Amino acid sequence: MYVPKLYAVNDAEEVHAFLKAHPFGTVVTHDGQKPIATHVPLRFHEADGRIWFTTHVAKNNPQWQTIEDQTVLVIVQGSNAYISASLYGHEDVSTWNYQVVHAYGQATILNAEQLEEDLAGLLRDHEKERENAVIWEELSESVQRQKHGVVGFRIDIDEMQAAFKLSQNRNEADYNRIVSELEQAGCPLADVMREHKK
Repeated sequence: MYVPKLYAVNDAEEVHAFLKAHPFGTVVTHDGQKPIATHVPLRFHEADGRIWFTTHVAKNNPQWQTIEDQTVLVIVQGSNAYISASLYGHEDVSTWNYQVVHAYGQATILNAEQLEEDLAGLLRDHEKERENAVIWEELSESVQRQKHGVVGFRIDIDEMQAAFKLSQNRNEADYNRIVSELEQAGCPLADVMREHKK
């Protein structure tokens, strides 16, 4: 990914926090003829200086058959918004603000026990605050059997690139106008830009 210096995020903690806060992404591989992609829930893991994702795809999805043979690209996007040049104090071009991380790594297929553990963890991650939480261990056997319809895998990450393009090139007046416009439009990127400016 091309990342202009001004928008590059090199703070690992900031990138990791972003990945934890955005647990859905795109896994891209190549089938020998063309790129293929699947949009998947992602679980971010970090231990002993290493990071990895776990996820799963439908067994009928042929992408899983390519997953171990090559470098895998994981794309995670955050908020984004069109930025009109009408908000600048001078003539210039309109643009787009965004947050995105590209992560590259090697994947391995999870065995049945690892897959079940990961599916249970995925439910815990997203159900723990719910009043009537759906917990893997409490699902009926017939529902749990649906795990046989998916293939799980782990992607060990060895390279990451992060770009947060948030109008860093604008003066304070322009920046504040952009944030105000995004707030009025109900765009979540306004909060991201306010937080990033601190």
